[in-house]
Amino acid sequence: MAQGIAFTPEQRESIMESLRPYLEIGFSRNKACNLIGLDPTTLSHWVVADEALSMKLEGWENSVNKLVLQNLVDAIKKEGETDDTRKETTRWWAERKMKADFSTRQENTGADGEQLTIQIVKYGDNPNSPQIHT
Repeated sequence: MAQGIAFTPEQRESIMESLRPYLEIGFSRNKACNLIGLDPTTLSHWVVADEALSMKLEGWENSVNKLVLQNLVDAIKKEGETDDTRKETTRWWAERKMKADFSTRQENTGADGEQLTIQIVKYGDNPNSPQIHT
């Protein structure tokens, strides 16, 4: 809404089309909204009320991921043939924006993010009877 006045369906559609290019190149919804002058909470309200809109936005947001995956496939197919700079850029994007599948981060937690249990075994006077401290 602009100062308490609801957007018409035509205005809303125009606003959504204004967001599209920003979402397709990887900007967050908040950043895209800020770039076109839309309050991000307005978009959030629209998405909550309209599942089809949510799906449309997710499709736009994933278009850059589709391109990254296609570049990865192309790079793998051409690996060794050329010194293609797209490989490094694509790898960088995948590691940062598609973390679930491509993160190089080493987890220091147990299953499902649980804390690791560390046991320290201290041998006393009798090496046959360890004392366990947790």
